[in-house]
Amino acid sequence: MAGIVNDDISPAVERLERRSYRTYLSRLNACRRLAHANMAWNIALVALSTSTAIASVGILTERDMYGKGGDALMVALAVFSLAVSLVVSGVGYGTRAKAMEENYKRIQQISLAAENLKEHAGPDRLERYQKLQGEYDAAMASSENHNQQDFRKTQPPPVYSGVALWDRTRNFFTWLGSFVLMAFPYLTLAVPVALLVPFGVWFAEGF
Repeated sequence: MAGIVNDDISPAVERLERRSYRTYLSRLNACRRLAHANMAWNIALVALSTSTAIASVGILTERDMYGKGGDALMVALAVFSLAVSLVVSGVGYGTRAKAMEENYKRIQQISLAAENLKEHAGPDRLERYQKLQGEYDAAMASSENHNQQDFRKTQPPPVYSGVALWDRTRNFFTWLGSFVLMAFPYLTLAVPVALLVPFGVWFAEGF
């Protein structure tokens, strides 16, 4: 970029400001998504472990509480709980959410600096732009990327027409996939409920 005068970089500064701001919002959405998934899976795993332990205690007293296959059911649920715990631990939602938080805050700073640079007319304007661009590139490379749904949330609602049917369908399935992933840990709460209902009935009948 040698020989470029400060006025010539105004469009580049404008693009950097817009791009970094959109990236900041997208990474913010990604951080919220990961933090929510971490919380949801923690709740699901605690509920599953607690209900399995309670059901195991109950089956020691009432062997037929869960039918003739109660023992096998408890073993299967223990293995399932362990497998889910290992998978969730491997995915590392909490660690990723923290890293994403640090990343979006850094990109937010870059966006604000680029916004201020638009009004700056000093002789170091080009140098400051190059520094910000380098920091933006480094911030982008230092973190996992946000997904399509994170980015889509930053955009205004699209105005669809008849020729955009494929786009509408694709967007719907993208949203549906994201919704299923977010809802799945809550769906697993059906297992603890199913375990605690027979235990609760047996316990209430003992009074």
